[in-house]
Amino acid sequence: MKNIILYISYTLVIIAAVIYMPFQGIAPYIMVVGAVGLFIMHFAERYEGKNIRLRRIVFIRHLIGLAYGLSAYFMFKQGMYWLIALMIAAVLEIYTLWVIGRESENK
Repeated sequence: MKNIILYISYTLVIIAAVIYMPFQGIAPYIMVVGAVGLFIMHFAERYEGKNIRLRRIVFIRHLIGLAYGLSAYFMFKQGMYWLIALMIAAVLEIYTLWVIGRESENK
């Protein structure tokens, strides 16, 4: 169920980013739905182990959830700051997924 929510949320964020220029009226609402889903899923992540690197990654993933929320907020402001917040979230997302994959290989 968690993966389905994540896939739908990521898809909505991508759709909102793609249709922002021609449809500035509805794109922010699509972004909000996707960002709320990602925000909730990222903040639901917990790590109870002793690996400091993975604890830090979970904290960064919480920040990523905030960055998606900021992106949705800035999309309503009609500026291009939403794109900066979205790019920061995407880069951090790629980094955290890479580190998680690398840590799982080392076990």
